[in-house]
Order: sequence, then C-alpha cells, then structure tokens
Amino acid sequence: MSENSIGKYTGNGVVDASAFQHKLVDLKHGEMQKLKRSKPGCAGVIADLAAAMPGHGSEARIHPDWYAEIVEIKQTLEVIRAQRPEADKLAEVLRESEAYYEDRLEGLISRVGKAVVDTAKEENKPGLLATFESTLQYRAQYAEKSAATRRKNQQNAAEPGTQG
Repeated sequence: MSENSIGKYTGNGVVDASAFQHKLVDLKHGEMQKLKRSKPGCAGVIADLAAAMPGHGSEARIHPDWYAEIVEIKQTLEVIRAQRPEADKLAEVLRESEAYYEDRLEGLISRVGKAVVDTAKEENKPGLLATFESTLQYRAQYAEKSAATRRKNQQNAAEPGTQG
C-alpha cells in the first residue's frame, strides 16, 4: 500500500447521540429488513397533514395523539439524520483504520518471523525456532492457505466437468 492511498481523517471524531439516546433502538439481527421505510413523497404527506390537521383532523376522526406522534417521530428522524453523515464517515474511517493497522501488524509479524528463520539458519541456532514457534506458525498460515488453494485448483482442473 502506498502512502498516496492513505488520507488523514479530517472529521471531528465525535458523534454524540446522548441527547436522544432514549429514542435509539437496537434491533435483533435480521429484523431491520422487516421494517417499512419511508416512500417517495413522505415529506409532502407530512406537510399536507400539518396543513389539514388543525381544521379537519377532528372532522376526519383522526385522534390528536396520532398526529402528535407523527410530529414527534419526524423530529426524532431529523435529529438522527443530522448525525448520520458524521457517524457513517467515522464508522468507515474506523473500519479502514482497523484494516490498515492490522495490515501493518501482519507485515511486522511476518518480518519478525523471517528474521527468526534467517538467524536460526545462518547462525545455526535451531533453539530460536522453538522459542518463536507460535510466531512462525502464525506466519505460516498464509503459506498453508495458499498451498491448499493451489491444491484445490489443481484438483478442479484435473477433474473433467468440474466447475470452480
């Protein structure tokens, strides 16, 4: 990865939902897909209701609490949506930063493992291999996975009619 592909995060790094924390919900996995979302024209409907409710709400037998809840939910959505751009960007930056530093960590661990192997070989110190065994096993996972993939690809290529 080149340094040109890395930019510094310029956001403020803070998203504060504490003012409306009591309004936030955490859905169980898979439940969000069951929820209905606003359709095009929702803002227009809410504007029309604002105009119609004072003079015609009771005539249409619309309970005043229903409209009050609509207004409250609209305000809650506005507050949540105001936080989303910074929260989304911060979440993206956190994911990318995590991946970047994991990559750096993996590179350094690999470098340490290579130094151990080279030193043990060049200086005839096989005890170093035992001392750093977990590091060497960890480092070898990539090579083992690559070898397994190559074996699988070779098997698939050798078997007629097999799709990979």
